[in-house]
Amino acid sequence: MKIQRPYTIDFFDVDHRFCITYKAIARLFQGLATHHSHKVGSGYTVLTEKGFVWFLHRLKIEIVAWPKLFDEVILFTWSRGFKGFKGFREYTIETKTGEILVKGSAVWLFYDLKRKRISKVPDQISGCYRFEQQKNFNTELDDWKPVNFSAPESEMDIPLRYSDFDINGHVNNTEYVGFLESYFHLNGTGGDDQISSLKIRFEKEIDRTKGQVCVGSKREKNQYHCRIYDASSRFAQAHMISKTP
Repeated sequence: MKIQRPYTIDFFDVDHRFCITYKAIARLFQGLATHHSHKVGSGYTVLTEKGFVWFLHRLKIEIVAWPKLFDEVILFTWSRGFKGFKGFREYTIETKTGEILVKGSAVWLFYDLKRKRISKVPDQISGCYRFEQQKNFNTELDDWKPVNFSAPESEMDIPLRYSDFDINGHVNNTEYVGFLESYFHLNGTGGDDQISSLKIRFEKEIDRTKGQVCVGSKREKNQYHCRIYDASSRFAQAHMISKTP
């Protein structure tokens, strides 16, 4: 079953070109997934009362055509099902006439708060959803293996702010996307270019003991192999493709 919500691209969703940002897209996708789970009776409050929570593990976003300020769009999401401790979800942002503007895919991990480890999705949770098998991409996001590199060719420090942390006391996943986007545009690598697609694998939470993180990358033409890290930890790996080779 697909869930949909109408939405008007807001002033705080766009950059100086009046185009939606990747961080805003990630935030809309996260909110839509939360809305879907709440709608079927398996939302955040229900899960935490039972001692469980979903953690975003992987995310891919691809821009087909840029949504812009005040565009009236329809947000869609659907579950492709569960396998073990993983949940698979798809997203689109579409015009009112059905033109796809943005495509997304995500892998979520089901986490047992009491035992502090990932856990198999119980039948009473998976049974709340009606699945759709439609996929946005030919390759499976869960099969993607990020490129490891010994040292970044360029890097940028990102100070952490109070507003970066969510109700779990960790930097929200959408902020990771914002870190990558800031790096691309402000570090002199992307300039006025735009990102055509972004995918990220979240590896470790950034907690309130951290004051800053670093984003570094290795570039191959219009591809950026990235990581978010500090001196002691690696928090995420990512891959960005720019529109200009």
